[in-house]
Amino acid sequence: MKRAALLLLLLLAACAREDRASLQRRPISPAPANGWARLPLDAEAQRRLQGAWIGDASGRSLPFLEAREGLWETRLLPLENLLTGKDEEGRPTVEFSLRLPEGWRVGEREHLRIELDLDGRAPWVAQVQAERQRERGGFIAYDPISPLHLYDLSPSGNRRSLDLPWDGERYRLTLLASQGEAPRIRGLSARAETRPEALETELAMDGVLTPEPGRPRTWRLTLPDTQRVVGLDLLLAPPVAPLRPDIRLSEGQEDYRDSYCNDLVWNLPALNTKSSRIALSPIQAKTLTFTLPEGATPLRVRILVRRQTLIFPAEAGQAYALHLGGEAKPAPGSLGALPALRALTATRPLSLGAAEPDDQGLPRREGADLRARPWMPWIAGLALLMLGAAAWRLLQTGPKPDTPE
Repeated sequence: MKRAALLLLLLLAACAREDRASLQRRPISPAPANGWARLPLDAEAQRRLQGAWIGDASGRSLPFLEAREGLWETRLLPLENLLTGKDEEGRPTVEFSLRLPEGWRVGEREHLRIELDLDGRAPWVAQVQAERQRERGGFIAYDPISPLHLYDLSPSGNRRSLDLPWDGERYRLTLLASQGEAPRIRGLSARAETRPEALETELAMDGVLTPEPGRPRTWRLTLPDTQRVVGLDLLLAPPVAPLRPDIRLSEGQEDYRDSYCNDLVWNLPALNTKSSRIALSPIQAKTLTFTLPEGATPLRVRILVRRQTLIFPAEAGQAYALHLGGEAKPAPGSLGALPALRALTATRPLSLGAAEPDDQGLPRREGADLRARPWMPWIAGLALLMLGAAAWRLLQTGPKPDTPE
């Protein structure tokens, strides 16, 4: 009986045994200077991000933030010296400057979200020529990789907002008609935002298009590994008017999920205008399919990737590591209470080193029921054997019936 009880205790102890084999440490390249550091994650680190923490050489946990849309609250900025009308060529234009909240400076958030109040007759498409003026200087044109467009193709939809970098004192927007007549600008509003998703993508991954079996006018593109997809560069064979493709993303081959898409693409050489950039809600995906209307043909497709990025305060030359595979070691305080991260876009990103065993990591703590679950059939069987053995001994040692004299 004592041996059975000892065996039961050993089994229970095995249920609580900690497994440190899954713990992993990835060294972080040293920061060149004190300040905010950006750490883009590769595909493997993104998959193991739950429970991750950043530590210094002594194993002390550092506070960090995950860069994502909406990380810092937006702020409506009052306008000053607002002028609307037409330029010398008769194109709708607007000029404005911003009144800053007390204690703020230009660039307190990385972007300006401009909402325009437009008056035009649909359908129309207009390219936005954006310029900003620095203190005691002239206007400088904003030249993004993909041209800015506004459009109203009612009843199919409209777009009347755009993002600009907040790096000027005064702004000028001019609408250049690509289709129809450019609308009149009646007014606008501006919000200060930090939107890491609006930054330029880090990777543009090409792929081989293959027709999707059983789905007409549908093509498939598969990446070598799962990536955090934030957009699509889809160049169509001309001529094609603005259209909205049906885009779907998935991590596997069967379980497709619809992806939110509100952008249009087109290619009209006769009007000297085209647009191929499509913004998508960030999603971990490996396979992409898209469906086009009859007659539309893709010339080139590139998947735009922005890796998940961690932001933390780093000291120059100090050794840091990203700890994965276990429980997160809490760090005191919250970086979200800081007012701004103006240097976020200016700092050069750090990089992750090769994986190595982590003697500073914390194994995941599972509840007693979860730890014991794989052993429950054995424990139950052993308990039945012990009860059976105890009952048999009681039967063997019980009182004997009386015999007549």
